Amino acid sequence: MKKEEFTVMIGGIGFMVEEYVRIVGERFPKLNIIPYPVLAETDDSQIPEGIEDVDIIASFNAYPHAMKKIRDLKWFQILMTGYEHILATNLVSKEVFLTTSAGTVSIPVAEVVMGYLLFFVKKFRASLENQKMHKMDRMLGQLRELHERNLGILGLGYLGKEIAKKAKLGFGMNVLACDSMVTAYQYADAIYPPDRLDELLKASDFVVIALPHTPETEDMMDERELRLMKPTAYLVNIARGEVLNKEAFTRALKENWIAGAAIDVFWGDPTKEAVLEEDDELWNFENLFITAHNATGTDRYINRTGQFFCDNLERFMAGEALMNLVTQR
Repeated sequence: MKKEEFTVMIGGIGFMVEEYVRIVGERFPKLNIIPYPVLAETDDSQIPEGIEDVDIIASFNAYPHAMKKIRDLKWFQILMTGYEHILATNLVSKEVFLTTSAGTVSIPVAEVVMGYLLFFVKKFRASLENQKMHKMDRMLGQLRELHERNLGILGLGYLGKEIAKKAKLGFGMNVLACDSMVTAYQYADAIYPPDRLDELLKASDFVVIALPHTPETEDMMDERELRLMKPTAYLVNIARGEVLNKEAFTRALKENWIAGAAIDVFWGDPTKEAVLEEDDELWNFENLFITAHNATGTDRYINRTGQFFCDNLERFMAGEALMNLVTQR
């Protein structure tokens, strides 16, 4: 098949699909693009014409109805970092290339992490409450600095490295990391293998979970690990909820094993709009800062992931190795 003779289906929320189609169309004007403005299928009523001839899918989710009609799918590009929800569907066979957009959202998520840390040490919540009451109160208690505090990062992939870089260069923090493969990084003061995780937890003033959800990392932060943290330390999870045991985490906050936490990820399907129920007690904790899984959702998300797909598409057309190929399936 010649270059640009492939058929690509782009799926997702309507306005995002429109923008992805524009980005890909500008890079590959002769490419046959089928827009599919559906985030999650419920039936086959919206399946577009020509679906049988699709070679490549770029989407956030797998489609149980549409994908069954595709004759020869060759490649599935996930327009987000996570891939476990795609594997769980069993809709993408091992003969089909599966790639993620890992690395495209490291900058905005790392910015959110540093925002969390400042929120903690500068007591912004108390200041906001005082503002609502028109109350000028300089006696919030002693504020803290990030400078020369110990930041422990679990996982030195794209995201972990970006967090380390911002913490070191921007705030002069001491960066400790735990990773099974990375042994040296210019913005990390110390890197521990997984069997020395305890040392990192005991030493850190802040712990950030930046690991993918795998069978090996599920419940990696459980009661034992949380109790090893300093009572003055804060925990941040911007990876996947399942890496952090929810029951133990809830107790840690309720019983003050740690000073507090911030989370942008929850327990369940990461593509759903809400995965923390309205009546969940976590909403009521004063020592927990919750954001709605939107750390990646900046004005540059679509362009970054769209251009990454285009770069990978060029590689695919040239018969070159794809970036971010999922190999553990």
